[in-house]
Parts: sequence; structure tokens; C-alpha cells
Amino acid sequence: MEDQKKKKYWAYRILGNIDNFIAILFLFAIMVNFAAMGFNLSLLLPVFISFSVLLYTNLSAVFARYVMVKGNFLRYRLKDWIKVNAYVTVIYAAFMICAMLWALIDNTSIQRISSTMDVPENLLQNAIYILMICMILLIIHVILTFHYLKEFNDHFRDPEQSV
Repeated sequence: MEDQKKKKYWAYRILGNIDNFIAILFLFAIMVNFAAMGFNLSLLLPVFISFSVLLYTNLSAVFARYVMVKGNFLRYRLKDWIKVNAYVTVIYAAFMICAMLWALIDNTSIQRISSTMDVPENLLQNAIYILMICMILLIIHVILTFHYLKEFNDHFRDPEQSV
């Protein structure tokens, strides 16, 4: 039965693996920002967003593995954590897509970065396209996660409290 469930949700699991790769990049961003942050509070928001994306990808992987494939039960608290971090993730991805589209439409920023960092413009444009695809896949994964959270709502329970 577990093999049938694995086959049924193969697209979601592939997107989850891609999202885990993105999360590894965010983990490096968190480590760099923690090292650079010191007492600079302006870097606190990027750390928070990176941490939220990292939490979302890991918690959605736990949800996929334990609920969707194995049929186990999890706490409602985990579902709430998935939802909250998914909202932050989708808002961040949407802002990133808008910023990347603006950079592609207005080439002056790409030219400025290219001349400052001595990197070819086409390399920067290709990197922006790859990041944009990653953000679109992240949004698709979040939408699927919300769908599957509704579908598997009965697999979330709070433990019985003993009085």
C-alpha cells in the first residue's frame, strides 16, 4: 500500500526534493547572514524569511513522508507551523519573482551588477531565470501542500489530555 501512495504523489515528492535543494541554499544564506548580522537589525528580516522557507520545506517533507506515504497521524501544531511558514514562503517567492522580472525588463540593474562584479550579463540573466523557475516551483509546491493539508485533515490530531 505504501508503494501505491508513493506512486500517487510522485510529482509532489519531486517538487519537495527540489524545494529541499532550495532550502539548502537558504541555510547557507542564514549562516552568512548570522555571521554578518552582529547588531545590524536590518539583516533580521532576511534571516527570518530564510528560516521560514527552511522550516516550510522541512516540515512539508515530514508531512509528505509520515502522513501522505505512511498514513501516520501528526499534531495540529505541525499543520499550523506548515501553514504559517508556507504563507511567508509564497509571499517571499512572489516578491522575488516580481523583483527578477523587473530586473530582466530594466537591464540597467543587470548591467550595473555585471560591471561591478565583472560577471558577464548573460550569466546573470541565466541565473535570474533559474532562480525564477525555482520560485515558481516553490509556489506550486505551497499550493499543492495546502491542497493536501485539506485532503489529509483527519490525519492531524492533538494527543488526548489525561486529567
